Amino acid sequence: MLALVLALTVSTASIDDWNVERLATNRNGMFVLGGWAVANLVGGAIGFGVATDETWRYFHLGNLVWNGVNVALAVVGLISNWKPDDQPLDLKDAMKGSQNLEKVFFLNVGLDVAYLATAAFLWQRGDATNDRRFVGFGQALLLQGGFLFAFDLVMAFLNLRLSNKLFERLNLTPLGLSGTF
Repeated sequence: MLALVLALTVSTASIDDWNVERLATNRNGMFVLGGWAVANLVGGAIGFGVATDETWRYFHLGNLVWNGVNVALAVVGLISNWKPDDQPLDLKDAMKGSQNLEKVFFLNVGLDVAYLATAAFLWQRGDATNDRRFVGFGQALLLQGGFLFAFDLVMAFLNLRLSNKLFERLNLTPLGLSGTF
């Protein structure tokens, strides 16, 4: 039996360059999420303060609450992606981390669909029962869920593209021959 042992390798410099791009991509995404959140916090606070219509007040309150969470997620994401790790990544860790982040964003896309379904239910239920609170919260959730759906989908595909770039840098090299005859 003859066996050829192959190794997958990527130069450390190549992985480091890829990691810089990965961190920048995800950092930029967190700036987008944080910018959206801050704009909605300001708009929600002003809107809640000046709105006289009950539906609009609940809409703005829903945006305030939702974006308090978004700004916290953006800050945590920015802190964790601000600079490369002190220790360089090896190929296995780079591939594993990249695929895990893809999975997180694709999972979030599924959650966003659930948010949109909940938004539709709240809005419909509010209309059916003349409950302005449900209508306003449903509309706010529809806006926020719609944004998050688009955001998470874009981030998932950007991270998928990054994973593919890493895979393209793989070198398949023979390590040697072994076998019995």
